[in-house]
Amino acid sequence: MTSSQANTIDRDATAGDNLRWFLGLLFLIIAAVASGLLMMKEMGVMGVVLPGCGEQSACGDLSRGFFGSVPGLGWPSSYLGFTYFIAMIAAWSACWPGVPMLMLWIGRLGMLFSLMFIIVILVQWKLCPYCIIAHVANLAFWITLECSKRVNLNANLNANLNERTEGSSMPAFITFLFSWIIVTGLLVGGRAQAAHMNKVASDANMEAIIKATLAGGANPLEQAKDDAGAGNNAKAEADGGIAFQGKRAVVDNPNDFSGRYRLGPEDAPIQIVMVGDYQCPDCKSYETQISKILEERDDVSLTVRHFPFNKDCNPHVNRTLHGNACWAARFAETAGILGGNDAFWKAHQLLFEARGRFTQKEFPGMVQQLGMDPAVFQQIMTGPAVEALLQEDIAIGGQLGVFFTPMIFINGVQLKWWQVPIRLDAAVDALARDIAAGRNDGAIKAPPTTAVKFIEDWRDGPVRTIPDALGVSKGVMSAPHSIILYADYTDPKTKELHERIEILRAKYPGIRYDILAIPKNPECNDNIRPEFADKFPSSCTAAMAVKSAGKLGGQEAYWEMIEFLLDSGQQVTKPEILAAGTRIGLDRDALMTAMESDEISALVRTDIMRAKGWRLRSFPSIFVDGKQIPRWQLDDEPIVERVVKIAVTGEE
Repeated sequence: MTSSQANTIDRDATAGDNLRWFLGLLFLIIAAVASGLLMMKEMGVMGVVLPGCGEQSACGDLSRGFFGSVPGLGWPSSYLGFTYFIAMIAAWSACWPGVPMLMLWIGRLGMLFSLMFIIVILVQWKLCPYCIIAHVANLAFWITLECSKRVNLNANLNANLNERTEGSSMPAFITFLFSWIIVTGLLVGGRAQAAHMNKVASDANMEAIIKATLAGGANPLEQAKDDAGAGNNAKAEADGGIAFQGKRAVVDNPNDFSGRYRLGPEDAPIQIVMVGDYQCPDCKSYETQISKILEERDDVSLTVRHFPFNKDCNPHVNRTLHGNACWAARFAETAGILGGNDAFWKAHQLLFEARGRFTQKEFPGMVQQLGMDPAVFQQIMTGPAVEALLQEDIAIGGQLGVFFTPMIFINGVQLKWWQVPIRLDAAVDALARDIAAGRNDGAIKAPPTTAVKFIEDWRDGPVRTIPDALGVSKGVMSAPHSIILYADYTDPKTKELHERIEILRAKYPGIRYDILAIPKNPECNDNIRPEFADKFPSSCTAAMAVKSAGKLGGQEAYWEMIEFLLDSGQQVTKPEILAAGTRIGLDRDALMTAMESDEISALVRTDIMRAKGWRLRSFPSIFVDGKQIPRWQLDDEPIVERVVKIAVTGEE
């Protein structure tokens, strides 16, 4: 072989090596990003919300399954994947172009784990997109690794090439090991910090529960039990309409709030009521916690109320999340009618074990497990008696303002577990100690109706920092109070809420106000369902127009564009928007260029991603002094007005 031929072969081999190194690195980065997002979401290291990866998704089901956590540690499996990929990136970069045998075997071990998880995903048919991306990318890296080693083993054309392609195992292994240790240490530190913050918030939550049930302590609902009357209406008119119009407590007698069947002592000093749905994963999680508490204590009882997230039986929900939830609730109530308390709880447990699902074929077998006749059971389950019981519970849930499950009440006081992670047994222990020490009489409080609950949820909510990226808010940044909307500028509800807020700003001067962009169109907002594209066809264009107007013309142009869009409604067109921009005083070409720019798109995307990160579920969403009012619409009740009054004046 001539020197020229050897040089040509060496150059070709080098080019091939570089390509394989780049592909291997690319596959590892893709896998690391996918597993890292899952890890951050599952571990709570960061407040990450992943599209398509909520509690009801395949991702959520997998994370709660047997393979979703590391045995003995309880850490999510994505932790192992993320640390492995980061360590492999470091080792791959350090040892290249050599591919040591030890690294090859580490890659093969990773490949086996990916194959195992892919089999689990397919068998359970839980198509988590992030899991699939991570494992497929890892398999692609393994193939690259095998090809690289095969080239190395066959590249014996000359001594120089052979020397170049051989690698030492020890440096690669040490790089891998130290990288893994460093990444693990950082994650342990981050997890510890997150756990500390959650504990502080959790302790505050438990303290609030205990204080709310203190003997002789202030009960914010006590003055709210009376129905609306002439005096109440007169007060509302005198106060500018800022007063509740209806009944403020769900029941007059707190003891009437509990469910029909009880697990635990009738006179238990600690009584838990769970409003739930048998197909709700969080309900199953908390039911497991409660079952363990009941096994270990004799001073706690549990009752349940049904609130199926299914439009077929529940008029208080706007979409069906759980297809069999209505029938699951009817199944439990039928068991109670035919077999009493014990039969109800046996059915209750059976339904949670089946995740609330059963087919017509499976139905007879489930009934027979209760020792009952399927024919009689079906006749009762489809009859009016069971339906009346179910609707009674749903009506109570509607009064409570349920918009997710479970709602958990301890002695009538809601456990706000969705704001921060909280251990139910710790809350029960703390309350039991106060009752035993005489600091608490264990009195049951009447849960508040929806109107009171919405305001209390705002009062107890976390404070969010909402920056003014363009400097176009009404009012000044140093204003003591703020109102921020996350909304679609073409949504009629936004116009309604905006008009109410302007009245409040006139009544209470000094409030900073802004409307941030949440287009209700999946073309630019992947958190929006596809059917909204036809309802809000111009919302993406409108969001770009508002941000562009603020960028080009400042505060005045920003708000004039918003007012135009609010008046124009859902069917406003782009030519109409551009014409409005010209009337405002903006250059048409400059406005069009800005609306198509990456800078303006990034501003809109920032609003969307912040809303996702805060788990906002419906829009418009309103924040007063940085705290969200979870629901601001309720018949004629002045929820927004009352919250703003409390925020500004401190008066109820």
